[in-house]
This record gives sequence, C-alpha cells and structure tokens, in this order.
Amino acid sequence: MKSYQIVKPDTRQTRQMLEAFPRAAELEPALQTALVTAWVSVLASSTFERIVDVPFSYGSGTSLVDHTNDVTEAGLALMSVAAERWGWQVNRQTLLAVLLLHDLDKPLLMEMREGNDLQTPVAARIPHGVLGALLLAELGLGEAIVAAVATHATNAPVRGPDPEIMILHYADLFAADSALLKTARLPFFRRCG
Repeated sequence: MKSYQIVKPDTRQTRQMLEAFPRAAELEPALQTALVTAWVSVLASSTFERIVDVPFSYGSGTSLVDHTNDVTEAGLALMSVAAERWGWQVNRQTLLAVLLLHDLDKPLLMEMREGNDLQTPVAARIPHGVLGALLLAELGLGEAIVAAVATHATNAPVRGPDPEIMILHYADLFAADSALLKTARLPFFRRCG
C-alpha cells in the first residue's frame, strides 16, 4: 500500500494552500493545480489536520509552511543574484515549483503524538524527498522538478547539475539554519565532514 493517495482538492482546500504558499499564485495554471493537489494529497494522507500544524523539522518550533516560504523567498533572491551578476539562465517556473515543493513529503514522514513530533514508520524506510518526488511524478510533473525534490536532502547520494537545484540547496540550508539557530540543534553551517 502506498503512503499517500492523490486527492482532488475542493475549493476550500485550494484556497487554504494558496493562502499558505502565496508565491504559488505566480505559477502557471497547470503547475499551480499540481502544487495544490500535491500538498492537499500529502496532508490528507498524514496525521495532521492543517498544513500550518506540520513542523519543519523534529523539535524545531518552526512550521513547514514558514520554512517553505522562507526557502522560496531566499531562492528567488539567489536567482536574481545568479542571473544579474553571473548570467545564469534559471527557469523561474521550475525554480518556484521546486522551492515550494521540496519538502512535500514531510507531513508523511512526521506525526504528532502526545505533543511530540515523531518519525513515522515510512520515514525509516524511504529517504526524505523520495515520496514527494514519487507523488509529483505521478501527477505528471517534469523530470527537472521531480529530480530536484528527490535529491535535495543533505544526505542524498547525488544532485543534478541544474541551477535550480543549486539555488534550492543553498536557500533550503539558509532557511533551515535560521530555524535551527533558535533550538539546541547544530545548524548545517556548523556541521563538518
């Protein structure tokens, strides 16, 4: 049995996801529909009632919505620098999609029990990024988006050469470290080896 089911979002769910992720309004219609469907599907397949209740990381105190929006803003800023100063050719729609969808599987990998955010059984079997990528492939999203989501985690064995993946990497770690600095956990920039 799959860890998720594809759910067709209703009007209320669509509105909630677009409110949670305001930059999704900048996506072309088909990509926006896929994004909303993806987030509604993982939320419905998880133990969380509302997207704003999903934590970014175990014990972080930061919501996944806030982290995703922080990553999105940081990524768009990096895209501007890369394009203006270095002449990078970045597909803005692809970048926006990967920034908004990179942590799609987190509601499936965590659950709240007695006030604690804990790992789900599937999290012990499937690495972060993979379930989200499978769902996105099932929804028909392109390989560039699927690959970026599948391989963005810091422990991924490989990452592609696309500029969107590099921008996601740095935006994600920057936003993650911002959240981790508020906890007793070691931020990524201080981890060696």
